[in-house]
Amino acid sequence: MSQAITQRQSVLIWVWLAALMLLGVLLSSLHLPHRIVVLAVLGLSTIKAVMVAAYYMHLKFDAKFLTVVAAIPIPFGVILAVMVLLDKPWAR
Repeated sequence: MSQAITQRQSVLIWVWLAALMLLGVLLSSLHLPHRIVVLAVLGLSTIKAVMVAAYYMHLKFDAKFLTVVAAIPIPFGVILAVMVLLDKPWAR
């Protein structure tokens, strides 16, 4: 059966998610090249999605089959993100 995370762990994960979100907002307000900001925010979003899936969706504690089923769409998301990034003219 699955193990539950404690309330302390849940709050700590929430703090990490909030900090990563604030880091993404901070990066977007700095005067950095647009491509670097987009790639950094996509990376931070990926980390946040993995944390949410692992802890709040309990994939870390469930059967490996469910983790594989949940991970199948990830390559398609990466391909879509790359296609969108390559489609935009980087004229800034």
